[in-house]
Amino acid sequence: MHKVLLILGIVFTVVGLFIGTLAATLVLMLREPLLGLVAVPGIIFFVLGLAFLAAVSRRRRDRAWLAENGRRMEADIIGVQYDTRVRVNGRCPLVIQCQAVNPLDGKVYVFESDGIWFDPEPFLGQRTTLPVLVDPDDYHRYQVVTEGILPERG
Repeated sequence: MHKVLLILGIVFTVVGLFIGTLAATLVLMLREPLLGLVAVPGIIFFVLGLAFLAAVSRRRRDRAWLAENGRRMEADIIGVQYDTRVRVNGRCPLVIQCQAVNPLDGKVYVFESDGIWFDPEPFLGQRTTLPVLVDPDDYHRYQVVTEGILPERG
């Protein structure tokens, strides 16, 4: 999903800049202010592209922060399920669901890995837990660590 957002961000930003520049050039060359309306779709594309790029940047920043400051804990694997919120070419990615109890408040938290486009179960083997990095102040900010456990998709 990260790569899709990055590509969309770049494409939308470039298209928005192109349309905006074209509209500004037409207005200046033809001296017809009404042609400035052509810039509206360009502005919309540009803003959407920046939003996609901002989402990618925030995700990278959050992951870096969790890697540096997050509390590492072992969460019990409770299953592998399809993430039906995402669909690409009619397929849904799989997520590994884990749960752990916060020792400070005694509440159970359920964590989901990032989307995986292949069946991860054979690679988990006899493993019953996965490491999770959590924000000590907000357990809803987390990352299930699958690097080094699951192979990269080819």
